[in-house]
Amino acid sequence: MRCITFKLFVVAGALTLFGVGASVAQPFTVNPGWDLFATQTGTTYQGVPFVGVSLGTYNFGSTIGVQNVGDTDTIIQRLTLASSPSQAIPVQMDALQLETAAPVSLGGGPFGNYFITLQSARGGPLSTGSMTINFGPDTFTSSLDIFFDIRFGALNGPIVNSSDLLLSNPSTPWSNLPPPNAVLIDGANYLLNGVDTTHDFWPIGPFAETEAGATHVVDAALTVPEPATNACFLLGATLFVLRRFRISAAS
Repeated sequence: MRCITFKLFVVAGALTLFGVGASVAQPFTVNPGWDLFATQTGTTYQGVPFVGVSLGTYNFGSTIGVQNVGDTDTIIQRLTLASSPSQAIPVQMDALQLETAAPVSLGGGPFGNYFITLQSARGGPLSTGSMTINFGPDTFTSSLDIFFDIRFGALNGPIVNSSDLLLSNPSTPWSNLPPPNAVLIDGANYLLNGVDTTHDFWPIGPFAETEAGATHVVDAALTVPEPATNACFLLGATLFVLRRFRISAAS
């Protein structure tokens, strides 16, 4: 009996070692975090094209603090853990800045540029909703009730209208890996478990959130070179051209 018991113990240990027949860590997990988006061509409201206005920086609070967010103009926060096989989690739009692509007379108002901002930015209602993250195939759906202001002339200009839209995304693929040149902020949208990308969430875009009369097309926000980097690049390019010109003149 002791021999049989010992053999069973060894077999059970081997199965556990190789991940067979024993409880293992749940692989289907997406941690809470933020999704940083840049508005794309095709975004319209009442038939009028809109473009994004970059936030520049954003305060994620806690230990993350204020960070450069590249060309981000839209931020959505996933508030709780998502796990297998498919789970609806609460989400919230934390930031939104849009501008008409060209001067217009929106809704019969004065001719000029109009801006869209969140009502929550001035203490109004939060823009909340839900997101269902599916595993295998890796897709997600979302629905957000966006409370927004339309302002004239500037992001902080006079409010000419306030309204809300229920924007929905029917199905979009996602990945644990970020796209090239994406804005990466540790603990916000990258390395959410503090170790690797296995619990990260990256929509594969661009994708559209829509309601009758409105379409918001977004994709992952990208990094923006620092002014000093741009200056160095231009200086290097200028020196290269001058050198080529001198070589040609000498020959």
